[in-house]
Amino acid sequence: MYDLKIYSSYIVAAIKDKIVFFSTDGAVLHTITVEQKAPAKDTDAANEPNGNQTQPTPANVVTFEYCPTAKVLAVSLSDKTWRRYQLREEDGGKLCSAPLGEDITTARTIVSMKFVPKHGVLFGTDKSDCFEFGALDKTSEPQPKWILGHMSQILALAVSDDERFIVTSDRDEKIKVSAYPDCHNIECFCLGHTEYVGGIEIIPSEKLISVSGDRTLRLWDVTEGKELCKLSLKEPALDFTVQKVAEGSGMLCAVRSYVQNMVEVALVSYDKPGASELYDPLTIDESLIILNAGLSGSLRLMLLTMEKESKRVRMLVYEFCAEKRAFKACDDHPFVKNFEDQFKDVTIEQVRDYSTLFKHTIDNLTEYFERKKIKMESKKSK
Repeated sequence: MYDLKIYSSYIVAAIKDKIVFFSTDGAVLHTITVEQKAPAKDTDAANEPNGNQTQPTPANVVTFEYCPTAKVLAVSLSDKTWRRYQLREEDGGKLCSAPLGEDITTARTIVSMKFVPKHGVLFGTDKSDCFEFGALDKTSEPQPKWILGHMSQILALAVSDDERFIVTSDRDEKIKVSAYPDCHNIECFCLGHTEYVGGIEIIPSEKLISVSGDRTLRLWDVTEGKELCKLSLKEPALDFTVQKVAEGSGMLCAVRSYVQNMVEVALVSYDKPGASELYDPLTIDESLIILNAGLSGSLRLMLLTMEKESKRVRMLVYEFCAEKRAFKACDDHPFVKNFEDQFKDVTIEQVRDYSTLFKHTIDNLTEYFERKKIKMESKKSK
């Protein structure tokens, strides 16, 4: 369980049960260790070998979201709960935090989150549904309220700056634009991808960028569902991180590739879609697997990686050179060392398997129906 996100004032990394706030320069500001639940009091120790009680499954971080205006951190945990923390800045820029309210239990694990500060709520998605949580209401417990769903697995979530639209994408190539708060009103669909849509992001001028397992990056008019531009990637895309370039109307996109050690790079122009272009990809050492990526406002790329053999986590930092249109390694950045100090010897036992997102093709339908017939007959005979 791991995640990495970059905000205007902080870089936040979470691995297993530890969450660390770093400054944009890489200094450690605050750490939060998720408090583990005690074993249930009614556990029948006599039913366990040697009378030992069953230990609860560790509650590790699945994902998180931070609201800068309210200074609230929402954390989704692997035990199907989510928690809130109220943060406060102390003298010298250091942070402190305190739990906000009780743990909230959900039917399934929340895998993506977005704050909607103007409405004082948080959106969270599980496998196929999107819920609204009153996460910023400090006077009551934010029980989930269902607002929309998909027929397949939801993979990404985005919210327009004016909070009028919720955009969700799924494994079945669909991008759905829903009105908010009347989410039963579907504004439009952005259709055209032929594989799962792993990443979406709303950018200025009511445009939407999406990346997919079909090896394309696409630009859309989010209110009309009209495709404006398509770039052909070298490999299937898992997700991406995006930031506005200093000059002009371009968005720099760092696309995490299905190839485990590669990031594809694109400049997307939202005013002149035809001017969008791909740059040379960034490839890191083959001994590393890229787990997550974040792009800062200064176009600094942070890569959360894992060593294949040792399973240890590592952080890599790159600076974008506009003249060369490429990322350059920044090995001496303080964030690299401070991350190492905070997560020393931490390992990742299991990396997310993205191969299951691809559609399965059947070349010989006769063999398929024969296997299905045999399977059904075996069930009847039982």
